[in-house]
Amino acid sequence: MTPGSWPFILFVYLCGLGSAASLGLMGPIAADIAGGFAVTPQDVGLAIAGQLLPLAVAGFPVGWLIDRLGSRFTLRVALCGLVLSALGNHMAHSFGLLRLSLLLQGLCFVGVMTAGQVALMLATEGKRQVQAMTLWSTGVPIGYAAGLLMVSGFAGTPGWRGAFLLHAGVAGLLLLGSFALPAVGQAGGAGVAVGGVLRNARVLRLGCALGLGSLAGLGSNAVLPLFLQQALSIAPAASARMLALASLAGVLGSVIVGTLLARGWRATRVALGVGAVAMAGALVTFLPGMAWPAVASGIVMMQLTVGGSIALCFTVLPRLLADPAQSGVAAGLVGQISGIGASLSAPLFFAALGLEKPVVLAALVIGAWVMLLVLLPTRRLAPTAP
Repeated sequence: MTPGSWPFILFVYLCGLGSAASLGLMGPIAADIAGGFAVTPQDVGLAIAGQLLPLAVAGFPVGWLIDRLGSRFTLRVALCGLVLSALGNHMAHSFGLLRLSLLLQGLCFVGVMTAGQVALMLATEGKRQVQAMTLWSTGVPIGYAAGLLMVSGFAGTPGWRGAFLLHAGVAGLLLLGSFALPAVGQAGGAGVAVGGVLRNARVLRLGCALGLGSLAGLGSNAVLPLFLQQALSIAPAASARMLALASLAGVLGSVIVGTLLARGWRATRVALGVGAVAMAGALVTFLPGMAWPAVASGIVMMQLTVGGSIALCFTVLPRLLADPAQSGVAAGLVGQISGIGASLSAPLFFAALGLEKPVVLAALVIGAWVMLLVLLPTRRLAPTAP
C-alpha cells in the first residue's frame, strides 16, 4: 500500500465509516438503554449529546496532536480508543459509566475523522486530492447509515448490547489493518503550524463557512418532522423515514460537487450554484401553502446542498495552507468551528419553529447560506487542473 494510492484512500475511508457508524448506533436502541438503566429518554438524549460534545471542543487540540505525532499514529490511537469505548458501552453496568464511555467514543470519533482527513490531504494532490476529499466528505452520512444497519438486528431485543460488541469487532479489524498504512507527512511541526493557521484568515473563514452550512443543514433536518406534522399533517414516523431516504441525496451532492471541481470548475462558481439550490429548496419547503410534492422536492434540494457544501469545504482546505505541515491543526480547527455551528443548530431552529411562522425557518437557511457565500475564501483560488 503506497501513500495516495486508491487502496490507501479506500482503507482510510473505511476507517472513517467505522468511526461514523458509532453515531448511528444510539438512536434505534435509545428506548432499550432507557429501560435497561431505568432512566428517562431525556437522560439518554443527554448521553448522546455528550457523545457529540467533542465535536465542538476537541478538533483543534486533536489537530495539534496530529501535527506533532503524525496522522498514522493518531489514527491508530483513535481506533484503539474506539475499540475500548465500544467494549465499555457493551459492559457498562451503570448509566454513568455508559455516559463516560460515550464521551470517550466521541473523542475517538474526532480523532479518526481528523487524522483520516489529514492523511488524505498529505498523501494526495491535484485531481486525486479532489477525488479523495470528495469521497471523504460522504463518510459521515454513509457511516451513519452503516451504524443503523449494524444496530437493526439488536434494537428492541434483550440483546441490544450486542450492537456495541459488533462495533468493537469492526473497529478492531480496522485497527489491525491500520498497521499496513505507510507514514505520510512529517510529524513534529505543531508549534509552527498553530501560529501559521491562526494567522491564516482564510482558514478561519472556511471554518465559519462550514459551520454555517452545518447550522442550516442540521437545523432544518431537526425541525422538519414536526414542521411536516404541523403544516401537512404528516406523521413524524413517516416523515422520519422519508428524511432518511432524502439524506442519501447528500451523498449525491458531494459527488456532483467533487466531479465539477475535478473537471476544472472554479470553486466560487460551484459554491454559487450550490447556494442557489439551497436557498430555492428552503423557499419551496418552508413557504406556506406549498403542496407535498413541492415540499418533498425542496427537502431533497436542501439535502443535496448539505453534502455539496461539505465536499466543497473539504476540497478547498488543502489549497489554503502555505505548508502541508499545517494540515492537522487546520483540519482540527475547521472541524471544531463547524462543530460549534452544529451544536447551535437545533436550539436555534426549534426556537424559530415555536414562532409558528415558517417563513422564519426559510429566512434562517437563506441567511446562513448568504453569510456562507460571503465568508467562503474561494475567490482567488485557481481551478483544479482537469
